[in-house]
This record gives sequence, C-alpha cells and structure tokens, in this order.
Amino acid sequence: MEIRKMREEDVAEAYSLICSSLDEYFAPEVVSYFLAQWPSGQVVACDFSGRVIGYLAGARLSNGRCSIALFCISPDYRSRGIGSMMLERFRHFATMEGMGTIQLEVKENNLAARRFYLRNGFNVTETLPSFYNDGSTGIRMVSTRAVYQVN
Repeated sequence: MEIRKMREEDVAEAYSLICSSLDEYFAPEVVSYFLAQWPSGQVVACDFSGRVIGYLAGARLSNGRCSIALFCISPDYRSRGIGSMMLERFRHFATMEGMGTIQLEVKENNLAARRFYLRNGFNVTETLPSFYNDGSTGIRMVSTRAVYQVN
C-alpha cells in the first residue's frame, strides 16, 4: 500500500470512491477543484495494484488553518489503520506549509468517524444544527497537534 499526494490521474477513482462511500451528493468537478486549489492538501491511499482506496481532500483556510473537506476509505479497507496513516501524512503536508490547525465537520450521528477523529487528536469545538443537506446536525472538530515526522 502507498500513501501519497494525489495526482491528476487519480481524480476519476477518487470521485468514484466518494460516490460509493459518502452519503452526500458531490458534483464530479469537486475532486479537480480541491486538487487545483491546494495540490499538497490532497492525499490518496492506493492498494498494491495502484487502485485508489482512500481519499482525503484538504482545503486552505486563513490564519494558519486548513480543513479536511472530504475523507473516505473504501469499506473493504477500513479498520486497518489506513485512515490514521493518511491523516498523519496530511498533517505533515499541512505543517510543512505553516498550517498549525486542522478543522473538519462530521455528522453528529456518525459515531465511528467521531471516535476515529478523537483517537487522532481532534476535539469537538462546536455543534452545527442543520449543517448537512439532509438537515442533520454537524459537529466541528479541531486539532492543533503538530507532526514532527512521518513514518
């Protein structure tokens, strides 16, 4: 398995993964948008055949902050530590570009994701009523944990 910065040739597979893993609709152009906006903030995990099995889309914010806009792992590869490794690689890229704070939003009822982020150094900072398209509540989580090395 390889965890690396996303490439243009990964866009179609990343979008397919989003469609099969997330319960919100995203336009096909969303992956290309994030890649153009911040190339270093896009991370993929690939299996041994080179197929994209994980995708993390980061976005630059102001004042030394960035956000995780999209994050998904193929269901067949969950609970294997891939998400944590991707998150650490993203932290490394963000830290190298001077970003000390990472924030994200997650559905309040997505307990598995919330536990994952808590284990990986994020704290709940805000509740966002009716944040998602389906009217569900979001939870904002923030991490200020810096990365000093990448395994």
